[in-house]
Amino acid sequence: MRDCSMLLVIYWIIYLAEVVKWQLTVLSYSFNSIHGLLLQLCSLLDNNFRGLTDSNKKDQILGHLIEVLSKCSWLGCRKLCRCSVVSTSYLLVLDQMLDVGRTGKSKHTDVIRSLLLQLSSQCLNNAASTHYAFHDPTQIELQQQAAASYFSCVGIPKGHDETAEEDVRLQILDQSTSSMSETPCEVSLPELHKEIMCCLADPIYDVRITVLKRILQLVKSIRCGDSKNVLHQWARANLHSVIMERLFLEEHPKCLYYSLKIIFSWNMEWQFNNGEDSDTFLSIWERLVHLNSTVSHAKTREIILCCMGMCMKQFAKLLRNCVLLEGLKTSELSTSSVSINEGDRLPAALISTNFFVSLVKNQSDPSETVNSRRAAAEAIIASGLLVEANFVKACVSNAHLPSEHDEDHLEEKCLKASLGEFASLYACKILDLWFICIQLLEDEDVHLRQKLAKNVQKIIANGSANNLCDDSAPLQVDRVIELSFEFVTNLFGHWLKYIEYLLRMVLDTANTLDSDGDLVRQIFDKEIDNHHEEKLLICQISCSNIQKLLRSEYELGTEGSTELFLQNWRESFLHQLTALTSGYLEKEGKTDWIGGIGNHKDVFTSVYANLLGLYALTESRSLEQPEGRHESYLQEFSDLKGFITPFLKNPLISNLYLLVKRSHGVFGSQHKPEDQVGSFDPYFLLR
Repeated sequence: MRDCSMLLVIYWIIYLAEVVKWQLTVLSYSFNSIHGLLLQLCSLLDNNFRGLTDSNKKDQILGHLIEVLSKCSWLGCRKLCRCSVVSTSYLLVLDQMLDVGRTGKSKHTDVIRSLLLQLSSQCLNNAASTHYAFHDPTQIELQQQAAASYFSCVGIPKGHDETAEEDVRLQILDQSTSSMSETPCEVSLPELHKEIMCCLADPIYDVRITVLKRILQLVKSIRCGDSKNVLHQWARANLHSVIMERLFLEEHPKCLYYSLKIIFSWNMEWQFNNGEDSDTFLSIWERLVHLNSTVSHAKTREIILCCMGMCMKQFAKLLRNCVLLEGLKTSELSTSSVSINEGDRLPAALISTNFFVSLVKNQSDPSETVNSRRAAAEAIIASGLLVEANFVKACVSNAHLPSEHDEDHLEEKCLKASLGEFASLYACKILDLWFICIQLLEDEDVHLRQKLAKNVQKIIANGSANNLCDDSAPLQVDRVIELSFEFVTNLFGHWLKYIEYLLRMVLDTANTLDSDGDLVRQIFDKEIDNHHEEKLLICQISCSNIQKLLRSEYELGTEGSTELFLQNWRESFLHQLTALTSGYLEKEGKTDWIGGIGNHKDVFTSVYANLLGLYALTESRSLEQPEGRHESYLQEFSDLKGFITPFLKNPLISNLYLLVKRSHGVFGSQHKPEDQVGSFDPYFLLR
C-alpha cells in the first residue's frame, strides 16, 4: 500500500511539473494558478518525496524536475517575473530539491545548486539597488527566500526550532557537514564575504535574521566538524570581527539575540582574543551592560549574561597577571601601600566582576525561570572565575578582611586599595560565585544540576587540589557539592573571611522560614523551594567545615579578635533562633500540630540550622566572651528553653539542642538521665 502511495506522489509531481510548463506555453496563463501548482509541488517534495527509499527513482524524478523547471527559470528572476509571490515559490521549490538531492547524494545536485545560486544572487543584488515607494511584504518575502536559498547553495545548513536545538544538533551537523565537504562551493571567499556583509546590513529585518540563523548553524557545524571549505575559512578569518561589529550597530531585539548567541557559541570554542587590547574588551563589556539595562526580552537577557561571562574570562586573566602574580613575585601583597592608579584598567576589571557576580546572583534565584537559572550557571562556567580560586588563594590573609562597607562601596574602595586589599576584594567576588554555584547545584531542574555538576567536577579535578577527584566519570550531584566545599576549604581555610562565608550560608538557611507566614499553606505552596534535604546537606557541610577549621592549626589572626568574631556570630544565631521560636508561640502557640511543630519541614530546617550553627561555634572552641557580654548571652540561651520546648518533639532537634546545651555548660544540677544524647551525630547527612 505504501509503494502505491509513493507512486501516486511521483506521478503527481511529474504531472504538476508538466502542468507548470504547459501553463507557461499558453497566452492566458495565470500567476495565481502557477503559484498554487508550485506550492503543491513544494509540499510534496518536503513531506512525501523526501522519504522515498529508492534512490535511483528519486534521482530520476529530480532529473526530470530540474529539466522542466530550468526551462522556466525566469519565474525566479526578479527582473523578468513581475509576480514576486511566484518567484518566492519557485526559489522555494528549487531549495527543497537541493535539500532532497543532497540528502540522497543525487547526481543532479550540482545543476540544481547552480541554477538556485544564480537566481538567488540576482535577487539579492537587484534588491540592493531597488527602492520601493511603499511597503511591499511580497518583496520582503522574496528577498528573505533569496537569502535563505543563497546560503543553502554555499553550504550553510538551515536553522531548526530552538526548543529542539540540542536534541537535533548532532544529526543536523552530520548531514550538513557531509554535504558541505562533498559539494564544493561555487563562490570565492571575497564573494561570500561581500554577500554576508550585504545581508547583515540589509534594512529588512527578515533578511538579517535569516543570515544570522544560518551563521549560528555554521558555527555549530564548525564546532563539531573539521571541514576546510570556504565557509570555514571565512568564519575563522572574519566571523568574530563581523558579528562584533553588528553588536554595536544592530537594534532589533531578535537580531541582537542571534548575534549574541553566535558570539557566545563561537568564542566558547575559539580564542576570544584576536588581538584586542583591554580598551576593546571594556568597550564590548560596556555595550553588554547597556543592552542589559535596555533589553526586556528574556532570552536576549539570558544570552547577554552568558556573553558577559565570556568577557569575564579576559578580565580574570588581566587581574591574575597584573595584580596577583606580580604581587606574589614581590611578596608585598599583604604590606604594600602602593595604591592602584585611577587610570589603570584593574579597578574597572574588578568593578565589572562585581557587577557580573551581582547579575548572576539575581538570575540564579529560585524564583527566576529555569532558563534564567540555566543561563546563570552557563555564565559562571564561561567566566572562568571559579578556576581563579587556585591563584588568588595565596594572596589573601587575615591582615585584610573586607567588611560589608568595603563591598557595598567597592568602586570607591578599589581605587585607593593596596595590593593586598585589592586581592582580598577580588577573592570575595570569587567566593561569592562559588557559593552561588553551590546553590545552583541544588536546583530543582535536573538538566541544570547535572550539567553544572559535570563542569564543576572538571574544575575540581584540574585544580590545585586535584587529588579530590578526576573527571573520567560523572559523579552524583550531592557528591560534587561535598567536593566543592572541600576544594574551596583547602584553598581558603586559612582565611577568616571564608569562615564568615560559611557562617553566612548557615544563617541564611536558618532564616528561610517566615514566622509571620501561614505554615499550613507553606506545606502545599509549589512556589517555595522545597529542596529541604539539599539545604540541610549544605548546612551540615558548612558547619562541619567551620568546626574543623576552628579546631585546626590555621592561623586565623590574633586570639582576641578571633574570639570576638566568633562571639558576634554566636549571638547572631541565638538572636535568630529566639526570634523564630518566640514568634511561633505568639502566633500559633495554641495550634496542635500532629507530631509537634518541629516536624514541619520549613520549621525543622530553620530551627535545626540555627542550633547547628551554635553547636559548630561552641563545640570547636571554649565559650570565652568579652567582659559584660558573657552573662547576658548565657541568660538569653537559658531563656531559650521556654520558647523551644514545643519544637523538641522532633528527636533530631531535641538531640541537637541537648548537644548545644552541653557545649554551653548549662546542665548544672538540673542534669537528668533523659538528657542523654547517646551517639547522636548532628552531621547525619554526611558520608
